[in-house]
Amino acid sequence: MKSDTLKIPEILAGLASKDIKVWVEGSRLRCNAPAGALTAEFRDQLRDRKDEIIGFLNMAAAATRQQPAIVPLQSNGTKTPIYAVPGHVGVPFSFSDFSKQLGDDQPFYALQPPGLDGKSKPLERVEDIAEYFAGQILEFQPSGPYIIAGYCSGAATAIELAKILEQRGAEITCVALFGPFHPITYQKFHRLLLLHAKPRAGSISRHMREIAKLPSLDARRRYLVDRLHDLNERLRAFVADLHQSQETAEDDPVLARRARLKASAIRAIKRYTPTPYAGRVCMFIPNKAWVNEGSEPLRWLRTMPRAEVYYGPDDCYGPLMLEDPNAPAIAELYREAIWRR
Repeated sequence: MKSDTLKIPEILAGLASKDIKVWVEGSRLRCNAPAGALTAEFRDQLRDRKDEIIGFLNMAAAATRQQPAIVPLQSNGTKTPIYAVPGHVGVPFSFSDFSKQLGDDQPFYALQPPGLDGKSKPLERVEDIAEYFAGQILEFQPSGPYIIAGYCSGAATAIELAKILEQRGAEITCVALFGPFHPITYQKFHRLLLLHAKPRAGSISRHMREIAKLPSLDARRRYLVDRLHDLNERLRAFVADLHQSQETAEDDPVLARRARLKASAIRAIKRYTPTPYAGRVCMFIPNKAWVNEGSEPLRWLRTMPRAEVYYGPDDCYGPLMLEDPNAPAIAELYREAIWRR
């Protein structure tokens, strides 16, 4: 994709993914990048879109000077603003593709947890993270209505955030949960292994369809043996990657900071126990097969029995459900659901 077709949040998200830092100094755009990270494409984007990037960063700085948790992905629009909690890695730009698909009339603010900026300490309780976000939102936008969103493990924080805001008199139009992981997922290490080691494409349902096409019982047995062997190799690779990530984080301050935030977020979600919430909740599941792949999203119905459940297309890849090429379908599903009432 050419750089002139990208929106500024997308460009900044691409830079951030490579640990390339950009900032405004006076009227100049400054950049600091690891060796080899600043490719020719990134250089072209910074040169050709410099004025737009400076304008966006200045706007974001003005918006977050007193509210460091608020990261504006789309500031304009007349619709009810969305405040979105990212997953346990805490990266606000994980919502970039999705927010773009919602259009220019949908204000969208990602929430950045303490600890990601390297200046504050990560919080270790879901309730404390939600309290922090609530204070930031009420300073930034003192009155509602609001839509609160949560992605992956951020679902728990989103629910608690909605409760706090309602206790303080705010109107919550809806809580939108995308691929919500139930806290019990983080209490079972073997389930985490399965979640992280599953194939990058496809699902259990796809394998069932492939098995059904095979001509004999022996062929089906061989297929299953091969898939189990693949799973075992992925588990080995996942464990090796955990060790490698820990070693790399020790040498890189940015990765070390992210690792600390991730560890704190996982500790917070592991000790969290969901309690009832009576407001409107819409759960957006990547696809119907995903409910059986370990994250147990429907377990949320025990404390939110009236929650509405919506399923994405069969080929939607769960871990990247809010990123392209999945984002357009999930955005359309969201629009259909959220304005149903």
